[in-house]
Order: sequence, then structure tokens, then C-alpha cells
Amino acid sequence: MEFQRYTINKSDFQQLLKHLLKEKIVDKILSGEKKRNRFAIIPKYVTNPAEIDEFPLSQLLVYGYSRTDSASNSLLHTKESLNTKIGVIGRACDVRALIELDKKMQVNLENLFIISFHDVGYIPNKYLTKNFKKNNIDESNIAHEWLTPTELILKMKKGKNIKIPLGPDVKITDNCTRCIQKSHPLADFLIGTYTIFEKSEDYILTAQSSRAKNIIEKLKWQDKIIDEKLNAQYEKEAEDIILNCTATREKELSEFLANEDRFNLFIKCTGCGMCVKSCPVCFCTVCNLTEQVRAKTMDKVSFVMTRFTHVGDTCVECGRCQSNCPVNLPLTLVFQSLRDKFKKERGYESGVNKSQKVLHLDVK
Repeated sequence: MEFQRYTINKSDFQQLLKHLLKEKIVDKILSGEKKRNRFAIIPKYVTNPAEIDEFPLSQLLVYGYSRTDSASNSLLHTKESLNTKIGVIGRACDVRALIELDKKMQVNLENLFIISFHDVGYIPNKYLTKNFKKNNIDESNIAHEWLTPTELILKMKKGKNIKIPLGPDVKITDNCTRCIQKSHPLADFLIGTYTIFEKSEDYILTAQSSRAKNIIEKLKWQDKIIDEKLNAQYEKEAEDIILNCTATREKELSEFLANEDRFNLFIKCTGCGMCVKSCPVCFCTVCNLTEQVRAKTMDKVSFVMTRFTHVGDTCVECGRCQSNCPVNLPLTLVFQSLRDKFKKERGYESGVNKSQKVLHLDVK
């Protein structure tokens, strides 16, 4: 095995986070709390190990944070990591965003202990309210959830599991179905549910860094290591997900770029600024673009086109701009096509490593 992987349960995960706090590896954990319902989670910093028992692990894996929030976005706007050691749990795109923000001195990577999800993506909570109502699902009766490439599985506190097939009504956000970077090597741990069957509430934990391996030893989890057969299944599932995402990416980007009228799609932009609020690499205190739209000194199409050039080279493909867009503009198709072009023509990939200079500053 390239990395050692372990089978853990929710209680083990809580023990891991408490260990980070008790051993002073971090001062705070970026956790979350329910805002209105189970799938509307907002960021919350925790210093008391007792509060770790409420960490919404399965919700964040399946739904992510509510609306414009994300782990990286929270660290950006609170500036907590500049002077405080933080344990952060987020997606691979969060790790990429944190690398870009470190380059701009908005976060301090040295102060972060990172646990990254190894997942298939997330379901925006905008799809769930209507579907739960339609199917008479009491969200307060959900104990646990899983997300596979084909269905959302809900374990109910009372009764059998409920399986919701993914489709037009409930689906993984489009951006995630085209994402070909589901993990990040700079995370200390990866955690996910690949190879975990629906009757189990376990997770697979991958130790990627030396300090992660030290924690495994301190917690005496050597007996939780998975065998070669399960590891091979894990690798196969991870590989298949990437292959499917690659095929989807190539097909959908090709169709988009072949559409000569594609930029007319952006006439629908309302200039609401939700894309700015949800972007984890936009760090201006006040957005000059949204101010100009409000003052009517910039039209809405110019606004969205300027955003493409303004943050195109630092986009980390989190997809929050499109999932929060009220008119569902194909923003991620533009940003993903730009990212592919920068990689091909300039050898630049945002959020891959700290040493690579931001493209717009790398001018010869």
C-alpha cells in the first residue's frame, strides 16, 4: 500500500478530533452546526473537546456546508488560521483553495491540520427541501447518510433505510461530476466511504503525513488497518469514480466549447453577487465589481465576464459559484475550461502546490 488505510467509526473520528485538541496539535476545530435543518450546516469553531460529539460528519460528506459557506471560505473570512492552529475538515477543493489563499497571505498553511474528504461530491441543499417534502421524509428522523455515484441513502432512526436515486430532482452538483481531483496529497488524513456498504456506518481513513501516522500510533489504531483485498477494492472504486468524472468532463466541456452561442447564456446574469460570496479565493473586503453593478456603472454581462478574467487562473473548481447561482449559469464550465487551458499552455494548476507562482504574477 502506498498509504496505510484504516476502518474507523464516528466515535473514532470524534476521538481523533479530541486528540488534536487535547494534545495541543490545534487550538480549534472548524466544525459545524445545524442552522435550519439537517442539511443546512454553518461553520462553527470548537475549542471544547466535549463539543466534538456534535460534529456533523455524514452531513458534511453528503451535503457540504449551507449555501455560500465552505471550510476554505470560513477560514478566509475569519482569518482564524493566521495566528491560531486550526483543525479543518473539508473537500479536496478546499485544500486547493487554502494553498491559493496561503500564497496571498490570507491563511497560514503551517497552522492547519487538514482532514480532506475522499468523496464522490456533494448534493446542494437546494434540491433536498422539496424532495424530502415530496417523499414525506422527516429529516429529524435521519441518523446517518451515504452518497454513492447513483443514490442517496438515508438511515432512519426508526424504520428501514430510504434510497433516493440520483436524477434531475436530487443530484450531485454538476461540478463534482466533472471533478478529476477527488483527493489532495497535502491533506494529513483522507476520510471517505469508498467500499463501505450501506449497513455499515464506518469510514475509511487514510494517513498521508508523518504527523498523521504519529497520531495513529498514539491512538493505537494499528489493529484497524484494512487488508490488501479491501485496499484493492478501495483503489478500484476511487479509480472508477475518476474515470467516470473524466469522461463526463471531456464530453460536457467539449459540448460547451462547441456551442458558438455559449456566451449568450450569461445574459441571464442578475448581478446578485452570490458567486462572489461563495468563492473561496475572492478575498477583497469589498467587491468593486458588485459595487459597480449596484451603481449601474457596469452591466451584468460585463460583470460575469470580468469575473472570469479576474479569478480564472486561481479557480480551484469548488463549483460553489454555480451551485449558488439563482439562474444556474454554467459558470463552472467556463472556469474548468480555463483551468484546463492554463494547465496545457502554461503548465499551471491552481491549488496544487505552494511553490508554483500565481499565474497572473508569473509574467516574463
